Amino acid sequence: MTKTDAELRSIRDSVALVGRLSDSLLHIGPFSIGIDGVLSWVPGLGDLYSTLAGGFIVLQGARAGVSGAVLGGAALLIGCRTIVGAVPIAGSAFADLFTAHKWGAAMIVRAIDERLAAGGPVPAGAPGAAVWMAPNPS
Repeated sequence: MTKTDAELRSIRDSVALVGRLSDSLLHIGPFSIGIDGVLSWVPGLGDLYSTLAGGFIVLQGARAGVSGAVLGGAALLIGCRTIVGAVPIAGSAFADLFTAHKWGAAMIVRAIDERLAAGGPVPAGAPGAAVWMAPNPS
């Protein structure tokens, strides 16, 4: 099964929106806060939101056929945020500053953009073009 450009753009837009709403709804100087940062101060609700929003971002990336490396990186960022966010008070403050949903969404959006730039529909589950590479030591 292949995804059309329109389907990929729709997935891309939904991932970008959730990342932006989660971590960048309100900007205060160099800082931003979103739904995730506000809800992190409500016990249980912040963890639930973080898990659901993060799951949505990663699952949409999988639907778009983003590579496992990119999906794994995004899931690791969001998972760390969710786990640390469960710590009372310090975790909530951490969630306000560690914008993992925005970063994870940006990784997936970038991978989808690269696929769209390459042109043509992409087979579902095909390896992605965007993979994190270690810098060349030479």
